[in-house]
Amino acid sequence: MKTKNNIYLLYFYLFFAQLFFDRALWVIYLGDKGMTFGEIGVLEALLHLAIVLFEVPTGMIADLYGRKISLIIGNLFSLLYALLMLVSGTFTVFTLAFLSMGLMVTFHSGAEQSFAYDTLKNAKREGEYTRIIGSMTAISLLSLSLAKFLGGFMAEISWEWVYGSTIVTHVLAVFPLLFMKEPEREKTEDIGGRWYNQWVHQFKLGVRVWKNNRVIHRPVVLFILASAVMVIIVFYGQEYFIQLGFSSVVVGAIFTIEGLLGVVMAKIAYKVEERFKFFNILHYGLGLFLLFFILFIFASDWAILLSFLFLAQLLSLFEPIFSSFVQGFLESNVRSTFLSLIGLMESFVIMISFPLFGYAIERSGFTDGFAGLLLIFFVLAGGYLAAGRLRMRKR
Repeated sequence: MKTKNNIYLLYFYLFFAQLFFDRALWVIYLGDKGMTFGEIGVLEALLHLAIVLFEVPTGMIADLYGRKISLIIGNLFSLLYALLMLVSGTFTVFTLAFLSMGLMVTFHSGAEQSFAYDTLKNAKREGEYTRIIGSMTAISLLSLSLAKFLGGFMAEISWEWVYGSTIVTHVLAVFPLLFMKEPEREKTEDIGGRWYNQWVHQFKLGVRVWKNNRVIHRPVVLFILASAVMVIIVFYGQEYFIQLGFSSVVVGAIFTIEGLLGVVMAKIAYKVEERFKFFNILHYGLGLFLLFFILFIFASDWAILLSFLFLAQLLSLFEPIFSSFVQGFLESNVRSTFLSLIGLMESFVIMISFPLFGYAIERSGFTDGFAGLLLIFFVLAGGYLAAGRLRMRKR
C-alpha cells in the first residue's frame, strides 16, 4: 500500500479516536461520583503529571521505532481510560483512569503530526502541510463536537452508555491504523551501547533544536501559556456557566458550537497563513486573546458565552499555523521528540495551574479566580515579550 493513502486513513482514525463522549461532562460525572472541585483538580493534575513524565520518552519511541506503533499503543490506553471510568467509583480508580488518559496523550502527541508531515515530505508536498493539519484539526474538532452533543443524550439514559460507546469507537479507531504504512524518515544514527544511551542521545537532539533556533522561542512560549489558559477555561467553564444560570442544554450547545466553529477556523488557517506574516498573526492574536479574556470575566449574560467562543476560535485558528511554523525547523529523526518537548512544557504548566485554580475558586469564586488567571497570563506573556525585545536591543 502506498503512503499516499496515509492521509485519508489518518482522517478516519482521527474521527474515531476523538469520540470521547464524556468531554463536556466528565467534571459533572466526577461531581456525581462525590468528587470535590479540589479532587477534580488533583485528578487533572495527575493526568498532566503522567504527560510530564512520559511525553518525551513516548515521543522518542515514535522517532526511534515508528509513529504507527506509538499511535496503536496510545489507542489501547484510550480503551483502558474508558473502561476504568465505566467501573470506577473511587478516587483511586479515577486516578488510574486519568493516568491512562495521560499516557494516551503522550503516545499520540507529535506522532500524528509527524506521520502527516513525513508522508507529505516523501511526496514532496510539504507546502500542503498547513492545509492538511488544518483538515486533521477540523476532523478532530468535528468528531469531538459530535461526541459532546451525543454524550449529553447518552448521559440522560445512563453513564454506562457514555463510556460503553467510547470503548466501541476506540476499538474501531484501531482498524485505520492497521492499514497505514510507515513513511520513510531520517533515522537517528546508532551510537551503540545500551538502549538508554540511544534514548539520551535522542533527547539531546531535541534539546539542540531549541538551542539552535531562537526564533521559535517566542511563539512556543506564548502558545504554551495560551493553551494552558484555555484548558482551564474550557474544563472549569462547564460548572461556571451552570452557576451563571445557564441550563445544561445551553452549556452543551455552547460547547458544541465552539467545536463546530473550530472546524471552520482550522480549515481556513492555511489561507490566513498565506495572507499574513507569522509574527503578525502571533502578536495581533495575542492582543485579541487578552481582549476577549477580559470580556469573558467582566461581561454579563450572553456576552460571556460569546467571549468564550472567540477565545477558543483564536487558538483553533493559530494551532495549525503554529505547527507548520515549528515543523519547518525539524528533521524527521527528531520531529516527534521535539513536539513532545513542547507538549511536556504545556502539560507541566497545566499540572501546576489546574489544581491551584480549583482550590482558588473554592475559596474566592470563579470571577476572582479567572481575574487572577488573567493577571498571571498577562504578566508572564508580557514579561517574556519585553525580555525578548530587550535581548534583541542588546545585540
